[in-house]
Amino acid sequence: MIQAARNVIAALATRTPHDTSTSDGRAKERYRRAALSTATSAVAQGLGIFTGLAAIRITVGYLGKEQYGLWMAVSALLTWAALADFGLGRGVQNHLSEAYGHDDREAASRYVSTAFIVLCAIAVAFALVMVPLLFVIPWTKVLNVTDPTLAGKARIVVAAVIAVFLANFPLSLVPTIYSAHQRGYVANLFGIVGSLLSLGALLVIVKLRAPMPWLILTGGGIGVFMTCVNMVWIVREMPWLRPRMSLFSRATLRSLAGVSVPLLLYQLGGLIINETQTILIAHRIGLSGVTDYSILMRVYILPALLVGMIDGPLIPAFREAYVRGDHDWLRSAFWRVTRLKMWIAAGAAIGYLLLGNFAVKLLSGRAVSFDWRVWAACGFLQFVAIWNVSFNDLMIAINRLWVLVVGILFNGIVTLSLTWAFSAKWGILGVVLATPIYSLVVTAWLFPWVCRDVVGANRAR
Repeated sequence: MIQAARNVIAALATRTPHDTSTSDGRAKERYRRAALSTATSAVAQGLGIFTGLAAIRITVGYLGKEQYGLWMAVSALLTWAALADFGLGRGVQNHLSEAYGHDDREAASRYVSTAFIVLCAIAVAFALVMVPLLFVIPWTKVLNVTDPTLAGKARIVVAAVIAVFLANFPLSLVPTIYSAHQRGYVANLFGIVGSLLSLGALLVIVKLRAPMPWLILTGGGIGVFMTCVNMVWIVREMPWLRPRMSLFSRATLRSLAGVSVPLLLYQLGGLIINETQTILIAHRIGLSGVTDYSILMRVYILPALLVGMIDGPLIPAFREAYVRGDHDWLRSAFWRVTRLKMWIAAGAAIGYLLLGNFAVKLLSGRAVSFDWRVWAACGFLQFVAIWNVSFNDLMIAINRLWVLVVGILFNGIVTLSLTWAFSAKWGILGVVLATPIYSLVVTAWLFPWVCRDVVGANRAR
């Protein structure tokens, strides 16, 4: 942990890039970029939380609960629609990281152009389907709009939310490009500016007393504008990545699908487990149990956000190091970062026991508390989750993806079965205990064994 902290401090203190023509220079540059991405991500997420809470307070006060609820309900309907990219985002990241590792600009150009064209085609197809559905579906009934004054606005609100969603769909490639080239800090800086501009635009729209669709379009439009500016910046810095129709290739698309499909299945598996657990809690404990569990997870997830900020920049760095043959750095960095994350898990476990109920009250504004055994179980779950996620990320970086897909399939079967059994007996404690058992018994040793040729020997001290 001490060495990992020293690497982070040294990386943040170094402003100029290192010479990447040597293995030592590449190692230092990976740490520098990862540290910059993590630091800017922390600022961006912190600012995002602040502006998000401010936006909620402003919009709820301006629109009222009914109109704001309509907006959120429509947005929730599109949550699963985000999966319509078929995992191309993560697939492109792996391929771009590989191309970066081989210094192959021609391949990188093909990957970006092919993915961008496919995402645009999906967005157009989605629009062609949704336009007639806007007029066919009785949105007031689907969204349970009971206020007569909102009945005429439902269709317009749906159209505005869909318009923002479709505009952002192909642009989702932008942060992926930065991440693959280990420049996530640039995307984070644009995100910081975008958050401030969105909040400012919201204040202007409220001051002008504009109707809700304009509120949605303006807020979303700022995000689209900033992402477009971000894309222009990419083309300026890396002109070979400019999307061109002539570079579209079916062979490239098949190559992207080879990574994207298993990643999509893995992502779907995780979503299905989480959503099904909520349904099981409702059946076995009741709707009050769903509320309690969601509040508990809001506190549980806080250390995971920190871990995610550390992991995010490292997956493309691991991929690039793997294809370059810098295996010593990959092995060393993996174990150093994993130890750092396990220390975070230890701090989280202590924090849950000492401050868990205080954090619940602070975040939820409700007088809810949980037994110490629930918090102890959360601490145990955090240890198991961080250990497994470390190897999940590594296997994504080295393209051992179908192992993850099979693992998430059996994880779902075991976890949901145990959730059904344990929740009726022990309530929320049973749900928390059911979650890590499969990972502890199976994947906690299986995934390290699968990766033993990459990080299994000569561990960093």
